[in-house]
Amino acid sequence: MIRLALITLFLLLGCAGPGGNILNFKPQKSYSEYLVEFNSCTGKGILNSKGSLKGKLPFSFRSQRDSTFLEFSDLIGRKALFVWITNNSITARNLIDNKQYKYDEVIELLPVLKVLEPKDITQIIWGVQPNYKEKFKVLPQSVKNNIVLDFHKKNIQDEKQALVGMNYYEKNSKNSIEIDIDVRKRNTDFLNMKKVWRLLKY
Repeated sequence: MIRLALITLFLLLGCAGPGGNILNFKPQKSYSEYLVEFNSCTGKGILNSKGSLKGKLPFSFRSQRDSTFLEFSDLIGRKALFVWITNNSITARNLIDNKQYKYDEVIELLPVLKVLEPKDITQIIWGVQPNYKEKFKVLPQSVKNNIVLDFHKKNIQDEKQALVGMNYYEKNSKNSIEIDIDVRKRNTDFLNMKKVWRLLKY
């Protein structure tokens, strides 16, 4: 289950590309506009994977400025995986196996991350679709043709037609991944991100 969460996160970072297979939505506000109005964003959702990796993982998130903290739970509710994201780095800690993954290790596993920015995930958390088009021009056409990525919207709380997640499908492997945010709250309060950062320390 930990492997599922890690692979899913890395697939979403490393395989989402532009082109005819992507459905684009114009956000109600830009990411920078949200940061002017709010100081933090919290919520929860679920990750659903089908194909060679099957399973559902609930998660919660806390985001403030350029830092985002994701907490994944296993099927019986145990804390299983912590992920810390900043503009230029990703750190993940497997709580079950007590193993830490640094960004350099992630890049070695998926070199395509060299052309992507972790801050894209933070923008999705805040409800903004990042712009992938320029970043993916360098990828081979065969890679782009193998990917179907749709961002989706729905009404949540007081927010109508909010961007709440994405559907990812890989044609060759038949693997599909869906992330759906059920609850999102943008706040004017500041979060104690140092507290959650300490959770990644041994």
